[in-house]
Amino acid sequence: MSEPKLSILLLVCSIIAASTAAQSSSVISGTVQDPSGAVIPNATILLQPAAPNSSPYRAASDSNGTFRFENAPPGPYNLVISASGFKDATIPLAVTAKRPTPLRITLALASQSESVAVRASDTAPQISTETSENQSANSFERNALDRVPVFDQDYITTLSRFLDDNATSTNGVSLVVNGIEANGPGVTPSAIQEVRINQNPYTVFFANPGRARLEITTKPGTPDFHGTVNFLYRNAVFDAANAFAIQKPRESRQYYEGSLSGPLSRDKKTTFLLSLDRDLDSVQTIVDAANQFGPIHENVPAPIHHSFAEGRVFHQLANGDLFWIGSSYENSSYKNQNVGGNVLPEAGYNSVTVENEINVSYRHTFSTNWINQLRFLVGENNQPRTSVTEAPQIIVSGAFTGGGAQADSRRTEYHFDGTDIVTWIHGKHLFNFGIDVPDISRRGADDFSNQLGSYTFASLAAFQAKAASTITIQQGNGHLVFLEKTLAGFIEDSIRVNRKFSVTVGLRYYWQNYFHDDPNNFAPRFSLAYAPSTKSKTVFRGGAGVFYDRTGPRPIADLLHFNGINLLRFIVTDPTFPVTPAEIAATPTSIVTLDPRLHIPYRLQYGFAIERQVTAKSTFSAGYVGSRGISLFRSIDANAPLLPPFTDRPDPALGQNRQMQSDGYQKSNALELTFRGQPSKYFSGQVQYTLSKTYNNTQGITYFPANSYDPAADWARSDNDRRHKFDLLGSSHFTDLFILGAALSLYSGKPVNVTTGADDNGDGVVNDRPLGRARNTLHGPGLINLDLNVSHDFTFKPKSDKQKDVPTLTVSIDSFNILNHPNYVTFVGVVTSPFFGQPVAANPPRRTQLNLEFKF
Repeated sequence: MSEPKLSILLLVCSIIAASTAAQSSSVISGTVQDPSGAVIPNATILLQPAAPNSSPYRAASDSNGTFRFENAPPGPYNLVISASGFKDATIPLAVTAKRPTPLRITLALASQSESVAVRASDTAPQISTETSENQSANSFERNALDRVPVFDQDYITTLSRFLDDNATSTNGVSLVVNGIEANGPGVTPSAIQEVRINQNPYTVFFANPGRARLEITTKPGTPDFHGTVNFLYRNAVFDAANAFAIQKPRESRQYYEGSLSGPLSRDKKTTFLLSLDRDLDSVQTIVDAANQFGPIHENVPAPIHHSFAEGRVFHQLANGDLFWIGSSYENSSYKNQNVGGNVLPEAGYNSVTVENEINVSYRHTFSTNWINQLRFLVGENNQPRTSVTEAPQIIVSGAFTGGGAQADSRRTEYHFDGTDIVTWIHGKHLFNFGIDVPDISRRGADDFSNQLGSYTFASLAAFQAKAASTITIQQGNGHLVFLEKTLAGFIEDSIRVNRKFSVTVGLRYYWQNYFHDDPNNFAPRFSLAYAPSTKSKTVFRGGAGVFYDRTGPRPIADLLHFNGINLLRFIVTDPTFPVTPAEIAATPTSIVTLDPRLHIPYRLQYGFAIERQVTAKSTFSAGYVGSRGISLFRSIDANAPLLPPFTDRPDPALGQNRQMQSDGYQKSNALELTFRGQPSKYFSGQVQYTLSKTYNNTQGITYFPANSYDPAADWARSDNDRRHKFDLLGSSHFTDLFILGAALSLYSGKPVNVTTGADDNGDGVVNDRPLGRARNTLHGPGLINLDLNVSHDFTFKPKSDKQKDVPTLTVSIDSFNILNHPNYVTFVGVVTSPFFGQPVAANPPRRTQLNLEFKF
């Protein structure tokens, strides 16, 4: 085990050993649940002394709905419980020397009229010494999400602005739904209860740190009928023109979505949730390229059709246990994908995704101190991809990509994800331990790509001269089936030492097949929170943790495909155009191998912060976050030519030997400033500014250095490095006429790598830089984006029974990129390109969206 991990592990053990003797008999604990018996996380619990002018004790329910207070002096109290979408509950109780039985509190659903009046500010988090209540997190519950501009009801993309691209693993951002890693939210937008980012960043429950994890909590079934119907419409008539479009694209979108919940039995212990959507998106993409005849400007239809249906049944057992099961079906079709910028329509591909899933959850209460939560899902996925044009692909670096996509493939999987968590409450301790199965999948990977070959030309002049730099062509058996397995175990102890100080320590173990996995993949983590006094409005936080990477299926498929026997890949340097069979026959096959020293990479993240209660409903957090990526994935050509003219490889019987290594390194430092809550009646939401700097010498397992014999020369700014990042997301209710929501993003640019456009060193990778030029030296474009939402509620209140829920129609108009700023995607970094140092693609221009939402 490396020294950083060993130091943290020793610290974890010492804290656990020092804390086990600390016990208290004056512990008030309990569980918060909804009428169906589903637990309610993040509920605010106040233990208010009956004596006047006394400061309340504060806690929040965790992911299992549990809470606790310690060392409350004897006397009368009121326990006040509140959560978004539920009616507040007040329970009088008396604290005595005798330890009370843990409470089970059921919150009633708020009526529709009450729910509409509740905004994010009403449940804004206040300062707390719970280690999981860090104020640098970004959290939006249902009502708050309805009051901010969300393009096409895509809450995941809207809130992903708060993620950190440099913190993600090889497998991408973790999407966690109801405690399980998943491919999608599993429900339609109106059935989402809450979305959180960076909540409890050092917990052992998850593989990735907080800024690389997006957590979704979905709605439960309800004992009374409740529903939402959404209709969204968008048309290019009301939009501005794209920065690179000669004519405004004819785009439109119609989106139908809704959810319904209610009882299935007379005793209302069996309930259901149904969610459906249908999406017809007639989007177009813009081509801005150049060939030997001159500039190419074209609008290309790229329609997307999507359908989704999901149903769940919840049942509360007689002993208070809760069981639910759900089934979902999803179908998506995409036309002319990968087209746009300098990629021509002929080089696009069409794809389809069909997915079926079954979700199961069972919470069992063994006793007042023991709770078990089991969740798992099984599913199947089918993703065929077909090239629009059956022709060799032509890539002229930085000018155009044409011919065919050469991207034909089919990926299938049968997968299982699950977790089982046991919670034990004992004195000052809240223990959680269990197992996590992020993925066990039978995967099929049929690779029919590059059967006609992909040619690369260094420039338009080289293309006119038919002087190709390389061609990659594949032959042989592209069919593959394999089993991917990833497993983890964890244990965590949250210790509430006293009202001023709490600490959480934990350990996670990780294992994955196929990658020489190290038996010492232990990931220790800890966090602490301290307040100078019980009445302090300031809290100091700190934490650190080790987070192991995960490869995902693509690298495994590459290893099994390109073993020199199954699927043969030939990389011909300086071929004739078109290439001859004799040239291919004379070229050794290329393979993919593992470095025998390879092990699973990990990131060490650490940080500290100061949090301050600004007003009764708002907080400010200033924190430092440091990160070190150790033994990161990258690839090299282990058989690259040594000397000019770069024609002779060390092993002449092999072509390129793409060797996957774990020798990369990354260093990141960031200052995060976060404001959240409601400073006044005019604004409610979250504002975050990040000043950061990230350097590395790899961008992941598919990354090749420019020189495989000198990977250290690629040490430079990360491809995702943004020095300045500002985000605002919130709403204002300053008049009864309407509610105004806003999303503002101000980003500095990412760097751009400058290349020659040719394979100068003969390693089969077209990423060579001009002599003396370091990696990522060109500064890319920044981003300025302002979105606005204006909404008004029309309520229909029945005169006969004022106690019934009030049906409400919300009419909203959203304008995205209202400033119509030309937010360029990036610049072209190929020195031989006619577009060198210029953009060829931009994010969408100003767009307007009408949304009608009916709730009952």
